[in-house]
Amino acid sequence: MRSMIYILYGTDESRMRQKKGQLKQKYPEADVIVVDCQQPDAAAWLEQALDAGDLFATQKLIFADNASFLSSRNTTKIQPDLVTRRMETEDILVLSVNSEKLDKRKKAVKQLEKAAQVVPCLPLDAQAQRTYVREVMQEKGLSLDPDAFDWFCSHAGCDPMILESELEKLSVFSSHPSLADVTVLTTVEPVDNIFLMTDALSEKNALRLLAAYRNFRDQNMEPLAVVMLLASQLRFLFQVRVLMDQGMTKQEIATRLAAHPYRTQITMGNARRFEAADLMDLLEQLAGLEQGMKSGIMDKDQAFEMFCLRLLDA
Repeated sequence: MRSMIYILYGTDESRMRQKKGQLKQKYPEADVIVVDCQQPDAAAWLEQALDAGDLFATQKLIFADNASFLSSRNTTKIQPDLVTRRMETEDILVLSVNSEKLDKRKKAVKQLEKAAQVVPCLPLDAQAQRTYVREVMQEKGLSLDPDAFDWFCSHAGCDPMILESELEKLSVFSSHPSLADVTVLTTVEPVDNIFLMTDALSEKNALRLLAAYRNFRDQNMEPLAVVMLLASQLRFLFQVRVLMDQGMTKQEIATRLAAHPYRTQITMGNARRFEAADLMDLLEQLAGLEQGMKSGIMDKDQAFEMFCLRLLDA
């Protein structure tokens, strides 16, 4: 019988932990085995886990962590064909790697990808967060009116585990909670720090900006996710600022941008502290920061600190 193979890849550790927890719940009777592929003797341990039979036919749930042999930079002593030669088992194999993509140039990796359920565990940006929230709502039979949905997405953060927990709490209360219910029941995550961050940018206050960033990091939010969330907020601020300069009203701006009037009103207040040109300059800087983080040229936290320090010279 062909084994169930899962490949978890990405840089969002919270999302990866969430998926591993879900797999443990899905296979509660399985014996859990964890192999750290970075260890010197990992190849032997993984080989033994995949080959060993069980007298009582107990299914094994094998977590092969740090499986960098799936990426372009293999820092283990394992080659992917060790796994491809052993796919015909009755066990569940979960390969996880901290990498933004798989190295599909390797024949064995392509073979594994074809046989596996591949689960991207990448940081949620503002758009991906809303898609993820809708998926979890559907799973839990939860529906929200547009204003309640917008409020939740604007205040619940981008940590998948926390989002699922908050939506579970709402679904237990009601299958269709009102905006008032959502505002009372939702534990507001430091996504509000995005507003603190835009305040700091308008004031060119590097220390305040860095403090808000570190608050995000304390909540296990990935650096790249913070940058993308900040860029999304600034992009919306820029759009609102441009339309305000054209003399549009709140309702006209909300209609043009397909945004909720409440969010538009709040953003208009923030946008008055910026010039459109300044927002465009910040967006260009964040785009450069995002590319620098993705390239891995320097430590992501250090990269954001350097971005903050540049405010002092502005």
